[in-house]
Amino acid sequence: MLENKVSRVIYIVLLSLFGTVILIYEFGVLVSHKYYYPGTRINGFQAGFKDIDTVENEMHENPADYSYNVKFRDDTYILNGYDIGLTISYRDELERIKEEQNPFLWFNTLFSNEYKINKSLKYDEMLLREVIDSFDSMDPKNMIKPENATIELNDEGVVVAVDGDPGTLIEDKETVYEFVGKAVLAEKTDIDVEESGCYSIAEYTSETDKVKRCVDNCNKVAGLDIRYLYGTEEVPLEPFQLFGTIIISDTYDTIISKNRVRSILEGFSRLHDTYDKLRRFKNHDREMITIDNSHYGWMLDIEAETDVLYTDLIRHKSVTRAPEFIETGYTYDCKTGDDIGGTYAEVNVEKQIMYFYKNGSLVLYTDVVTGCVSARHSTPHGIYSIAYKQTPAVLRGEDYESKVTYWMPFNGGIGFHDATWRGRFGGEIYQYSGSHGCVNMPYMKAQELFSEIEAGVPVIVY
Repeated sequence: MLENKVSRVIYIVLLSLFGTVILIYEFGVLVSHKYYYPGTRINGFQAGFKDIDTVENEMHENPADYSYNVKFRDDTYILNGYDIGLTISYRDELERIKEEQNPFLWFNTLFSNEYKINKSLKYDEMLLREVIDSFDSMDPKNMIKPENATIELNDEGVVVAVDGDPGTLIEDKETVYEFVGKAVLAEKTDIDVEESGCYSIAEYTSETDKVKRCVDNCNKVAGLDIRYLYGTEEVPLEPFQLFGTIIISDTYDTIISKNRVRSILEGFSRLHDTYDKLRRFKNHDREMITIDNSHYGWMLDIEAETDVLYTDLIRHKSVTRAPEFIETGYTYDCKTGDDIGGTYAEVNVEKQIMYFYKNGSLVLYTDVVTGCVSARHSTPHGIYSIAYKQTPAVLRGEDYESKVTYWMPFNGGIGFHDATWRGRFGGEIYQYSGSHGCVNMPYMKAQELFSEIEAGVPVIVY
């Protein structure tokens, strides 16, 4: 009897539990027809027992919170989602999840119901165009055309191609609209429109084959080793001077210009030639004097050398040679420009003494008689050079004819020579009984000078 009673109680309890489960299941089915499974989470939001509209409202995002940095080459602009009619929607994904949740299987809520979904972005294409067109960078009046590469000589003396200003010219605006639109949909907050390839490219860049060939041709000229001999000194033509002889066309063709060769030589002459230039000279008495009458030194023959150098350049020929000169000096220091050096004759008219220095050492000095002042035959001051040596010689003028043994002219018909007809030298003789302009010397001193001096040696008269 007792066992029957217990069995009945157990039966009733089990039946009640089963009924409760059935009721809970039916309740879950009813609820899940309209709402998400209990415990459902979407992008971190609690969606259980909520319908699609409620969840969508809770996940709503304001388009004004979306902004994009749109970078052009010349400026950066802010693009706001509100201004382009941006809409942010999760509706499609929310509906998909709801459709996947079978109401009759709502008990799956006992397992994981965590969802991660993507939003759907849309914008108004016309508004996007209007906003982008409002940027100054999109105004044709503000656009700059790209510049072609320039051919330049760098600090190392090498010719290189340097790309010009890439400019800001945008010829196809559609590319910009499309690129920015895609970036907005991809939620890129920093948009560099240059990545779209919208900007016009220069016709010639440093990588253009024709530009590269131009650079090679220029380096064949600028890289030549051309050295001019001023006496024993080598004076090189620098790469910038050689490069300056080249004309480069707009299409990067190159030619050697003869006119430019001449211009380069004119500049070279001004820099290195010494003929007819003002000089400062430290005399025998260690006084610094100025010589403003110069008929001595180096003078380039620009016309003749233009032809020779032009030929060397078009043949790409490196040379070390003496250029064509009109005048030459006795020596040359390329660092200081000094062309007198340590070997020279010096005549002090006031003291009536001449000195001869050789390699920096005084070899001889003597009293002399220079041009007669009272007869207006004063020996002209200045710097000259020994033209030649002759022994013997006959000196002739309008009213004289003199035989001498040693003749060393340095200024036309004026020169050093012996004067055996004179009984004495120096003093004030030149004031009233001087020469016709020559420098009269005692016989033995003239003989000594003749044996030591040579053509080209500078003569300084002051």
